[in-house]
Amino acid sequence: KKIGNFFYDFVKVTGAIPTLIWARVKVIGVNGKKPKKIKGGVLISSNHVSFLDPIIVHCAFWYRRIHSLATTDLYNTKMKDFFFTRMHCIPVDKKNFSMRSLHQVCDTLKENKAVLIFPEGQVNRNANEILCFKSGAVLMAHKSQKPVLPILIIKAEKWYNRQVVLVGEPIDVYKECGEH
Repeated sequence: KKIGNFFYDFVKVTGAIPTLIWARVKVIGVNGKKPKKIKGGVLISSNHVSFLDPIIVHCAFWYRRIHSLATTDLYNTKMKDFFFTRMHCIPVDKKNFSMRSLHQVCDTLKENKAVLIFPEGQVNRNANEILCFKSGAVLMAHKSQKPVLPILIIKAEKWYNRQVVLVGEPIDVYKECGEH
């Protein structure tokens, strides 16, 4: 565990400086206020506009170790498997979804850790619309009794523009839906 955290922290710190200089991530909360720091278990739910979105989210929540859901297609070599496992990624097979992934996410949330999910299920090339969300995010939040933190990544029009992340208020799905 500690070696996994060391690798994660090393990559995050060494990658953060160039990413922060390049993307200049600006985090904006509800009503333009600075968002509160998230604590405890939370399911971060975001739109997916580019392959760099996980990196952008990690920069926005630089103070947390974030576990991310990642398609099993990324684990196709030993080196990639090593890297994504050490970067706290949870593998999800989009074609043959297994309950193992669901339980792994719920267990991670119950350990008061943050989990990042892109409920659109794919990169959306059209920045003007959001694709239909898969229902798994709500199910995971309800089952683990942890809130969903909705965020919106606004795709930068040019590579040199500042990357903006809008952070909403946490939604307690368990409280909203009840025990059913």
